[in-house]
Amino acid sequence: MSEFITFQVNGQTYNETTVPGTTLLSLLRHLGWYGVHRVCETGDCGACTVWVDDKPIHSCIYPAMRIEGKSVTTIEGLAKDGQLSSMQSAFLQKQGFQCGFCTPGAIMTAEKINCKTETELRSALRGNICRCSGYQAIVESILLGNKADLIQNPKSEIQNSVGESIPKQDGIEIVTGKPVYTPDYTPAGLLHLKVLRSPHPHARIRQIRTDKAKALPGVHAIFTHEDVPRIPYTTAGHAEPQPDPLDHYLLDNKVRFVGDRVAAIVAESVAIAAKACDLIEVDYEILPHIIDPEEAMNRPDVVIHDEPESYQIPERDRNIAGKVILEKGNIEQGFATADLIVENTYNVPAVQHVHLEPHISISWLDEDSNLVIRSSTQVPFHCQTLLSKLFDFPKDKIRVFKTKIGGGFGNKQEILSEDLCAFTTLKTGRPVQWEFTRHEEFTATNSRHAMKIRLKTGIKKDGTIVAQDMTAISNTGAYGNHATTVVYLTGCFPLGLYRCANQKFIGYAVYTNTMPAGAFRGYGATQGSFVVESQLDEIAERLNIDPIELRLKNIINSEDILSLGTRGDDHFHVIGSYAIPECFEKVTQALGYIPGVQPIANGHLRRGFGFAVGMQASGLAKIHTAGVKLSLKENGKYLLKTGSIDVGTGSDTTLRQIAAQVLGVAIADIEIIAGDTKTTPYDAGSYASATTYISGQAVNLAAQRLRDRILEFAANILNFQTEELILTANTVQSSNAEISLQEIAQQESLEVELEYAADKSSMTFAVQGVEVEVDTETGHIKVLRCVQAIDIGKAINPRICESQAIGGMVMGLGYALSEELRIDAQGNTLNPRLRTYQLPTAQDIPLMQVFLVEKADPYGPFGAKGIGEICTNCTAPAIANAVAHATGVRLTQLPMTPERVWRHLVGSSL
Repeated sequence: MSEFITFQVNGQTYNETTVPGTTLLSLLRHLGWYGVHRVCETGDCGACTVWVDDKPIHSCIYPAMRIEGKSVTTIEGLAKDGQLSSMQSAFLQKQGFQCGFCTPGAIMTAEKINCKTETELRSALRGNICRCSGYQAIVESILLGNKADLIQNPKSEIQNSVGESIPKQDGIEIVTGKPVYTPDYTPAGLLHLKVLRSPHPHARIRQIRTDKAKALPGVHAIFTHEDVPRIPYTTAGHAEPQPDPLDHYLLDNKVRFVGDRVAAIVAESVAIAAKACDLIEVDYEILPHIIDPEEAMNRPDVVIHDEPESYQIPERDRNIAGKVILEKGNIEQGFATADLIVENTYNVPAVQHVHLEPHISISWLDEDSNLVIRSSTQVPFHCQTLLSKLFDFPKDKIRVFKTKIGGGFGNKQEILSEDLCAFTTLKTGRPVQWEFTRHEEFTATNSRHAMKIRLKTGIKKDGTIVAQDMTAISNTGAYGNHATTVVYLTGCFPLGLYRCANQKFIGYAVYTNTMPAGAFRGYGATQGSFVVESQLDEIAERLNIDPIELRLKNIINSEDILSLGTRGDDHFHVIGSYAIPECFEKVTQALGYIPGVQPIANGHLRRGFGFAVGMQASGLAKIHTAGVKLSLKENGKYLLKTGSIDVGTGSDTTLRQIAAQVLGVAIADIEIIAGDTKTTPYDAGSYASATTYISGQAVNLAAQRLRDRILEFAANILNFQTEELILTANTVQSSNAEISLQEIAQQESLEVELEYAADKSSMTFAVQGVEVEVDTETGHIKVLRCVQAIDIGKAINPRICESQAIGGMVMGLGYALSEELRIDAQGNTLNPRLRTYQLPTAQDIPLMQVFLVEKADPYGPFGAKGIGEICTNCTAPAIANAVAHATGVRLTQLPMTPERVWRHLVGSSL
């Protein structure tokens, strides 16, 4: 029964009719208050926080009917007469955000927090989740927000901006809740898409009966596998040639995991589409299923991809979606010379990205019958290419663009929502929106690859590594997106980090009847780093060698060639700048570590130190292409067009800093348009730590060429040689003459467009150290301090880099201690919600310290290297090594939950 209610929002009076089941979140967004963000719908994340009669509540679980006669305040209502509140200003000054999707809710919560200590503050924030920032900047922002007299206005009018902590240029939009994200737009006539998903891990569809669902008022169309083109493709956003199996279909007559697509429903509302799903009747032929990848390799009676149309599957009869073999030297001879051989098996879990903004796409046909897709994607150009192939639709008539993205971490390198959204728009002629629920994010997108990894290492008495043999079995799930490339990096980087004449790696990516795995920050190197770095510490203990000394003895140096994983002389992975010794020095000094230090025992508490090293490439050499168009506008300012994608990392700011440095202007003088297949040049997208290193170098080169063209034009006008002229922010000057940039622009259209692909991929290195305290009675691990030094080349924007590093370390903390997608024997996800998944919260985070060790790289823009992934890889092994130092117990399975630690302690002599 509907109910008429009267209420206020930000001082405006509303008279609305609402029905039972409507949340305040839905009502507010319906009214256009888009600063209230939809994330969990279970009251677990705080992104939807508003005030009702001045009291903060989570609007996603607050019934709309309860606001009768009440006053609601959202983030849009904080600024008075255009003046930001002190808390909003503090978040700007301390940059308490990255993607910003959690920020409005965090600010609304922070405004009402009254805590005496930082510990109390962190506890009070446990209901507000942030996946990007690592919380440290949020805490600093709130502490400053309570001291209004110390707040300063951030400035971006800085020339020579490379190396300066310029504020992220989207800050005002974020802290005021502007409608800048994909779902913050509703075209006229919008329909909503829902997908009926499989309840079975493996089944063939005999028949689908849709009559009852089609008869439901408000349902416009229902599509099954019989209604869509049967074209195999991969959801992975990769450049050509595609390295993945082409094994996915818009809709198929076979389902391969619980949550797989069965049918697509388009209706007037999400609720109607969901009800229609319940009315569809499906007759399934239940097939045997496999959850374990080792079993899947040895079950010829269960072939998950038996359809003949799919291809690029190495061994379909063994369910092998990808296979990698890397080797150098002679592994048998190497082990024959070893004085000590250590062999272990390690298990690492599937974990979820948990970007707070879910996958969402909106599609429509414009006035020229062009297909337009507004999507939260890291790869708009790859998406455009795929849609053109799937629907035989001219590529130049497909526009894919992103607005602001609420996090991705690799999961939005997948094309998961755009395909069916575009298809249903083409079929109905209507705008269509498909927004995933949080349950779907946990059960029907992608995860980090779970792996079982065996590592055998041979070593001399003096600590010289003489042989390494690694085998990784990776669970790629039901589909092979990113299967081969992820398992490749599992061996390539962690093994390649050390000088060893004899190395062998075999990696298998194996199909199972579980949710697919895909791209995730670290991309396979995260799993391999845990294994290699853990075993090195065990070896150091057996040889009575300090673990840092052992690493420095064997680690590659600036003269080495990275040969593992290369073909012939094509060494595209290179060591450019090299500062590993300096990184070790920074970390050990910060922790006060002394070689040979003994663990500290205090009753049932044990303290210890642990270290790990990581290596990650900056972008994909020879593959990742970045296009840039830079022009001088008529007003004498600049316009930068780039296909690159800012997923919250601050790259839109960083790229402008690079251009501004070359052109001698403040970044406010450079307008940027990014990530739009219609209006910007091609860019492969945001992944593989490529944006600064490759897209940034493209910007750097374009700015240099445009500067030269401006000087050449001015030289003709002023009758001077170009070397006698100086380009300033507003003019070109000689010793006794000048011409304004505005005058030049009015006389000549000056622009530069180019594409750049790096010939070499320079390696970024990181060293991490932690101090932990282990409770031997409960198994609880408390990380006391966490220090990371990154051999970054050049920090274009130090604060953005530090924020990336802290966020990455906290993501690694969750991987180490609490996060795991738990799957039962029937393929069901047991913890598909934030409350049970156990992300780190503000109260879980220790003191974080980051050192950006700068030694200019010869290949990156202004000497910069990538930072987006390397910061995650070292945390788990460093913690495992610290636990072993503190207790003598070596854990080889993640996460290191209290129960697992306790069981190991019980089995030890401690």
